[in-house]
Amino acid sequence: MDNIYTELLVKASIKTNSIERVSYLTSILRSLLQLVIVTTFEITRAKAPSDEIDLYDLTNRFCKPVDGLPVQIIDTLTPHLRRYIHKQFFLGWFEPSVNSEIPLSRQLQEWVTYRNNRPAHGVLDSELAEEWANRTLSIIQTCLLVFKEVIPRIGSDGTLLLAQPLNSVVITTPLIYKNSPIVILNITVRKGIWKLKGQQLSLEKSPEFTVDLTEDNVFSNKGLKPVGEYELVDVTLDDKQFSFFHNVPVRQTDTFEGRKKELGNLIEWINDEDSRYCLVYGDGGYGKTTLVLELLNQFIEGQFDVNEPLPTIISYHSAKMTKWTEDGLLHFTGVTPVMDECIRELIRCFYPTLSSDWYSITGRALIDKAVGVLKDNKLNRNDVLLVLDNTETLATTPSEVTDLGQFFKSVGKQIGRIIITSRRREFIEATPIVIEGLSEVEAINLMKRLADEYKATSIQQAGEPKLRKVANQLMCKPILLEALVKYVAVSALGVESAIENIFKKSNEDLLEFLYEDAWKRMNDLQREIFFVIIHLSCPLDQNSISSACQEVGIQQTEFQFGLAETHFAILTDYGRSYSLELVDLAKRFFFQQFNKLDKSEKERFVTYAETVDKISLQRQSIEKEYRTDRVAEAFRSEYAKSAKVYADKGDITNSIEMYKLALEDDPLNSALHDRFSWLLLNKTQDFEYARKISEKAIILDPKNCDAIVGLALVYYRLGEVNAGDKYIDNAEKIGRSKSFCILRKAIARYHSSKIVENVNDAISLLEQAQSMLLIAEKLNNKAGSYEAKNLKDINRYQDLTATRLTAERKRKNTQDRLGLS
Repeated sequence: MDNIYTELLVKASIKTNSIERVSYLTSILRSLLQLVIVTTFEITRAKAPSDEIDLYDLTNRFCKPVDGLPVQIIDTLTPHLRRYIHKQFFLGWFEPSVNSEIPLSRQLQEWVTYRNNRPAHGVLDSELAEEWANRTLSIIQTCLLVFKEVIPRIGSDGTLLLAQPLNSVVITTPLIYKNSPIVILNITVRKGIWKLKGQQLSLEKSPEFTVDLTEDNVFSNKGLKPVGEYELVDVTLDDKQFSFFHNVPVRQTDTFEGRKKELGNLIEWINDEDSRYCLVYGDGGYGKTTLVLELLNQFIEGQFDVNEPLPTIISYHSAKMTKWTEDGLLHFTGVTPVMDECIRELIRCFYPTLSSDWYSITGRALIDKAVGVLKDNKLNRNDVLLVLDNTETLATTPSEVTDLGQFFKSVGKQIGRIIITSRRREFIEATPIVIEGLSEVEAINLMKRLADEYKATSIQQAGEPKLRKVANQLMCKPILLEALVKYVAVSALGVESAIENIFKKSNEDLLEFLYEDAWKRMNDLQREIFFVIIHLSCPLDQNSISSACQEVGIQQTEFQFGLAETHFAILTDYGRSYSLELVDLAKRFFFQQFNKLDKSEKERFVTYAETVDKISLQRQSIEKEYRTDRVAEAFRSEYAKSAKVYADKGDITNSIEMYKLALEDDPLNSALHDRFSWLLLNKTQDFEYARKISEKAIILDPKNCDAIVGLALVYYRLGEVNAGDKYIDNAEKIGRSKSFCILRKAIARYHSSKIVENVNDAISLLEQAQSMLLIAEKLNNKAGSYEAKNLKDINRYQDLTATRLTAERKRKNTQDRLGLS
């Protein structure tokens, strides 16, 4: 691909207009840097230990690429890659090179400053454009030299191939379009499905395109982010930076239309500090949840200003009447158990794994205990925003409705402000926002947008009077308007005929009619997935659906495309993860279809379901062993949040200062000490300080397995292998798998072999490592994302150890021949 970029440079250089030339060169540089970042991500995942490099944060930030980000990412990853690949990786990035006296990193920082000051926020005059056209050309030429080993060539079948020694790395991300380089606009994930949106890098015509990414792409970190995990985000409002935690799902639709008045009312309520409760209510299908999630996502993206103080935690909870446990699916009865779970969901922001005492109390006692946690973390009721969705499912009798109102009142007074969505007017004094049908104009616009998306020809061709009439016939109800458009698109009927067919049906008949119609449009494998999931006991989420798809033999994206055409399920989308709830009527419909199958087919799908349930139980056990959401427990204070934000941006100096202040502010937080030690261990050379911090973490919580492993790694880094082994053995006693512990011992011996002077000692260490890796591989059960991650590290170090052992044995033979040993 370097030849393609060179050709593009030639085309750009013949432009006589300096502003046009610098503009196109900027696009080339942006494309080249994005290519380098993605291939570097792929190389890092394949070659570097996953527990030393936090790829999740880096890949997550790159999903919305900005020009300054590549510099930060390469700064972060280059030291690791120089350690695990070769010492001259990206030579010229930090240091002057034969080709340039100024390090490439400094040149790019100057380019980013220029981009931010002039083209982005100022005026670019001809003189400056001429200067930066020449400088940008020089920077690109330097990039092609410094990054040469990670710029792939295009194979005969269109695959991207790297040169030795990286030729074993498979580049799965599509980085070419119609044989041309691309500029990545964004990378998004909805319902667990990843898409890359980009533009073709072309001077003549640069069309936008969207492609699907594989399920295990480098951005996904598959399986490492459970449903509902709290995420730390920072937004800029009125030129001020704010951070907060949230577990809010992503938008429910890309075709959000209208609702400006309702959105305005919600924003007004958020800014009204004196109002504790907001009730968003209306009939089913009018888009209550869609409206609230649209508002919250706009807030998370910083699209509107909110009066200070901002909430520190936004906790979303869907009022489900079931919960998955090791004993299977439990069904709640009554208001109290479900509302108790709402409180526990909030507390998981502080303690991702709750102790047993959180489950032994309910009602008022649970609320009081939660208030205590907020006070311990210097938070009050104005720092928490609770979102309770679909509360009409919680109470059916008048007495239950009254109890529910009392619960809302207690929570709003003591814990946080509340946004409630319900189909009824709840028994509580709240700011009411009624959700009714769209206006005629909004309904028409929605139909037109959906018709363009689904290619509903008769609606595209219909005039406004006809569309106005249709909108009123369907009560301007979004769910019915969507159903009509999809039906017209598939059936190719005229608008009148489609409406007539729909109005012949009762509500139940209409749903069955929609299911039957959607069922006919599905292929056999898509239908088989539903035969499996109706027999599952475990939750329907991205993990169980993925397992079901593997059993049936269909890609998850294909299942999702089939599901998107239906109203079979209620989907709560967290982006990387999601949860499904089958509509009761749809479930009856599936069983009706299932009963038409012969006995052998029925047994096959039941067996698939049993396998998926078993995998879900195994995954739950693994998540107890290794909590990826332990980060939330550490970053409870404002100083701690700032430390993480600085670290994410690559500003290690300020991150360390914030960590020190956070330890003063929250001195008894074991998880915070562990995370600080991790930063010192992986981003600095101050291993002694890291040891002291890890030791303090263990004193605060002797059962903090992460801290025990962290201290072991510190001792390994200090060269004290026996001390490291001692703590690794302790970690095994309290929960870490034997495979993981033996792997860490092997890695320690591999690295120790590099620093010992005696060749015989080096060979002995490498032979020990090789033996340990073989045992670790045999003990690895390959079930779950954590064990899969360990297996990758095992395989990687088997290759590294074998290569180094061969080299050391050759060195020994040479010394023996020369009589030096």
